[in-house]
Formats: sequence, structure tokens, C-alpha cells
Amino acid sequence: MKKNILNILIFFIFMLGIGYMFYSKYQTYPGKIIILNGPSGSGKSSIQKEFQKLMMPNLWIKVGIDNLFDSPMPDITPENLQYWQSKNPIRWVESSEDVDGNKIVTLFVGPQGDKVAYGMNSTIAAYAKNGCNVIVDYIAYDKKWLKDLESKCSSFTTYYVAVEIPLETLEQREEARGTSPKGHARSHYTTVYGDKKYDLTVDSGTSSAQQIALKLKTLIEQ
Repeated sequence: MKKNILNILIFFIFMLGIGYMFYSKYQTYPGKIIILNGPSGSGKSSIQKEFQKLMMPNLWIKVGIDNLFDSPMPDITPENLQYWQSKNPIRWVESSEDVDGNKIVTLFVGPQGDKVAYGMNSTIAAYAKNGCNVIVDYIAYDKKWLKDLESKCSSFTTYYVAVEIPLETLEQREEARGTSPKGHARSHYTTVYGDKKYDLTVDSGTSSAQQIALKLKTLIEQ
């Protein structure tokens, strides 16, 4: 009787070991997340590319507001231009001037556009959940987007990096690139960071993308 119990116990331990071996082999460990938050045109995409090269052969997916928020939106064409220039459920822009007469082009987001932003945040978390490291080009146009992102990424190792740049340098880049109207970056320049405490603050006006990528590598390897 004792021998039978012992054999059963040995078999149970053996099967437990086999099960653990398969579990360990196929288990997906969460990925890490780096959020680069800063104004439009501050060089975040260049930092992403340099960081990807630096971290090879380890995979770091490069995603951001251009392909997770902007791309799902309708293109700006003559047919739908009125939607971009007047209040609507998706998003629109308004032009104004500050007290010094500088042009400001402000992006406003409606309730349907907010859903896209929240979907963007969910996508970032989903990459990490499935074991992918991800570095994100982010612009927190609305502080509630950042709060939602923090909530959805709270289960994962997430580094928040503030990408700063002098406004004069930023607007020179903005004018040279021509991808967004001059005055757009100014509209969210002082509000984009919110009241969050960041893990790292970098200056893309005085540091190259390569130098900042090295700082990110040091940050995640501490």
C-alpha cells in the first residue's frame, strides 16, 4: 500500500515537472514600454529609430501618435476640409494669437476622437502584454489621455520620458519640415507634459538622437 502511494507521488511529481517545463517554454513574459512624450516636432521619431538600432537584435517596436491616432482619422482633403475647420465629433483645429501676436494652431478632439486616443493607449498595453518591447512617440494633447495610458500600462514596466526642446528651435524645425502648420507646437508646448513626474527628461535641442538613445538604454538597464 505504501509502495503504491509512493509510486503515485513520484508519478505526480514527474508530471508536475513536465508541465512546468512546457509552461516555462511557452509562457509569454510582458514587454517593456518607453513613452516619449513631448510637443510635435521635438524629434521623438528620430530618437525611436536610433534606439531601435542601439538595441538590436532585441526587438523594440516603434509606434506612435502618427500611426495609432492620426492614421485612423480621415485625410485632410478639399472634400472634408470643413470638418477640420469647424467643431465636430472627431477633431478640428482653430487658429488664434497669443498676447505677443504669435500664431497658435490648436487641435481640439471630440468624443469620437477621444475613443481613438483610448484605443491607441490600449494598443500600447497590448503590445507589452504579448511580450513585445515598445517605444512610443506620444503627444499628450489632453491630460486625460495620459491618465488613461498610465492606468492601462500600470501592470507593465513603463518608463515615461519628457522630450523637451527650446520653443524657438522647435518652431524653426516646424517651419522647415512643413508637416504641420507653424503655431501648432506652440499650442501645446507648455501643457503637453501635464503634472506627471517623469523617469527621465531629455533636451532634443542640445542632444542628438543618438545621445538620447544612449540615455534611454542606460535608463532601462539600471
